[in-house]
Amino acid sequence: MKDWIDSFNKYTALFAAYLFFSIGLIIAYEVVARYLFNMPTIWVEEVSRVLQLWGCYLSMGWMLKQRKMIRINVLLQRLSARPAKLAELLTIVIIGVFSVITIYYASIITLDSIAIDRHTSSMLGLPAWLFDASIVVGFVLLLVQCLVEFIRTCQQQSFNFDTEHDI
Repeated sequence: MKDWIDSFNKYTALFAAYLFFSIGLIIAYEVVARYLFNMPTIWVEEVSRVLQLWGCYLSMGWMLKQRKMIRINVLLQRLSARPAKLAELLTIVIIGVFSVITIYYASIITLDSIAIDRHTSSMLGLPAWLFDASIVVGFVLLLVQCLVEFIRTCQQQSFNFDTEHDI
């Protein structure tokens, strides 16, 4: 099951990367349309925003698995095995609790957006749930990955907090 969740989050992160690439393409299209042909579009800004939100939130589970989220390693590198394990488990629990709270409130907002048929105030007028649902989906993926990482951390014997980009 852990491997399936890891793979799923890997593919959602890969999809997120394609979303970011798509943002670059449509913004390039907007620049050409606006400055070469003097024909600006009404859809590029809002579609870019939707893709960016989905891209960010879809990649959160994979970021946790890769341990690429922001953390301070100065103290963690000085800990012995047991305190390091406890610190890692505490971090995962805090992320999990925050995910549950976020899922709860974002779900309420998303369902409210659907119920009252809320739309954005732009000319395109996209349904607001397109934006809101990205938060719910992303934090569900993060929460599931938290559960996997909690189990994985409990089974781990040693920890290495060294990263390739320490400042």
